Amino acid sequence: MTRDATARPAASADAIAQVLQLVAATYRSPDAALRNDLDSGAFATAVAELAEAAGLTAPTLGEIDWPKVQTAYVALFVTNAAGVPAPPYVGLALDGELLGPSATALKAFLAHHGVEAAAGWHDLPDHVAAVAEAGALLADAGRDDAACVVLERFLSPWFQRYAPQVVAADVNGFYGPLTEFFASLLSEVSCEAAA
Repeated sequence: MTRDATARPAASADAIAQVLQLVAATYRSPDAALRNDLDSGAFATAVAELAEAAGLTAPTLGEIDWPKVQTAYVALFVTNAAGVPAPPYVGLALDGELLGPSATALKAFLAHHGVEAAAGWHDLPDHVAAVAEAGALLADAGRDDAACVVLERFLSPWFQRYAPQVVAADVNGFYGPLTEFFASLLSEVSCEAAA
């Protein structure tokens, strides 16, 4: 799934916004919106469009068993007797610690661009879903340059660090293929032309 690094395609602003929206939807605690998108086929269509645009193969997800998706989310990202395989915090991927230098830099970067965690957000601000949602907000506001920084500097390292663990630990077949796909997608796409 890799190409020559010098031949990385530049992503369009729309593709970057779509990646950020899909990552946010996939890695927040499974909710009714994700279930509706899965049931309607909208999620699979969006993933297939991104895969085609990047020249990658879309992941095969099979039939979605909603209770198993919810259980897999908890086991992979929240709590697990054997240890959480993929803590969903970009600071852990970048620094190996919670609320360390990367989380501080992310918070300052987003604040500089007028984005902060919503009052109702009940997790750490560098949670993968929150970071992707912040990037999507920046993209929606026409700040494609800032959205690319979020994508490349903060999200991509999380996927590069934790994709193998998610693939190995996912017994449901939902998060593993998607995480591997997003890791490949983010390593293949350059934001150079999106700004």
